[in-house]
Amino acid sequence: MDTPASSSIPALPSPHPFVLHLARLLLAKAERSTAQGPVRLPLDRKAATELHDAVDADQIQLLRMQLDDLCATGWVALLLEAPRAFASFSDRKPRLELCDFDALAAWAGYTPQAQRWRQQWRAHLAGHWAAHPQEAPVDPVAVLDHLARSPLLALEGLPLEEATRSLSTLTALCRSGQTIALREASARAFQGRSKVLDHREELLRLLGSMSGQFTEAPIQLLLAPPSADTNDCGVIAFKDVLFIENLVTFEHMADARAPAWMGSLLVYAAGFRGSARRLRSRAGCRLYLRAPASAASLPAIESWLFEPLGDERNGLPVAPVYFFGDLDHAGMQILASLREVFPQASAWRPGYVQLASLLATGAGHRPELAAKAQQTDPGRTGCAYADDGLLPLLRSQGRFIDQEAFDLNNVDGLGR
Repeated sequence: MDTPASSSIPALPSPHPFVLHLARLLLAKAERSTAQGPVRLPLDRKAATELHDAVDADQIQLLRMQLDDLCATGWVALLLEAPRAFASFSDRKPRLELCDFDALAAWAGYTPQAQRWRQQWRAHLAGHWAAHPQEAPVDPVAVLDHLARSPLLALEGLPLEEATRSLSTLTALCRSGQTIALREASARAFQGRSKVLDHREELLRLLGSMSGQFTEAPIQLLLAPPSADTNDCGVIAFKDVLFIENLVTFEHMADARAPAWMGSLLVYAAGFRGSARRLRSRAGCRLYLRAPASAASLPAIESWLFEPLGDERNGLPVAPVYFFGDLDHAGMQILASLREVFPQASAWRPGYVQLASLLATGAGHRPELAAKAQQTDPGRTGCAYADDGLLPLLRSQGRFIDQEAFDLNNVDGLGR
């Protein structure tokens, strides 16, 4: 019978008091540290008293073995100065370097400071609601369970009483039924901080809010219509709609109309990423005309944007929709979001052909050089050109290129 191969994973060290104490000191230092680079704990007399008070070589060797067992896990590393003649272990300035916080904390039974605060706050909330039932939510257990799964990180470190007052203020707002902007509600409840409640719909529901009670700020669309050509009905027309990600490019393209976008309605949608569905709601979207555009262009734009099949009702074909932004994963994600409300939307070829050509010939930058290392590949957008051409190029090159690299004077206007 074959013998199973021995595991390469080292056996977990027993929680010897000496190394357990050092592990907890190292973890506590890591939580306090604000410096860049690895966290290291000097094994001086204060931290490792046993090591410095050992009276014979056997005691020192035993402690060394405990340290070696801990280091064999890979959670920490032991750093020593180069050996010198007659130098003892302590003389070599031993230091423990942290390599894996979570694994070491689990082994040492160490509860991180943030987690301790969360546990204390949930216990404080339960006691507060028991003493003041008029402030308690309808289902306190459900709220406590939600906070355990999805902590309010912005409150961590506050005095427990202050954090509880914030939640009580928010609960009162929810129960009032008052319609208010979400970020205004957040600022009222959380020390003037307006973004604490972003993406916290479940918490608001558990605290008793009504559907639609807390409103998000409307998306602002800056519009640059084409010159005032009209159709037979006297309505200012545009042949297509081009959403542009970055303001600099939008302004340049609005100022320098070329054949490729001469008849396009140019749209700059500041901050609509991830919330594109509000684009087609009058309550969720505000339109702003870029001078010198005339207000006479608004009826056609509003009809296209807010009225289902508005163009068809006016006897006009439905305007094609395009998107042009950075050639990176975030830009492709915006295109995917835009297609949720404009299923026919596609990547704008005149712009992306040029950026793709630059990228393919060595231009562009690595993601980490432009704070884009955390962008995620959207997989597929639903646009054939993006999915079959642009995304594979990004994957093969491993680089991105910003929209501002687009040369307005070098566009042939073909290939839409």
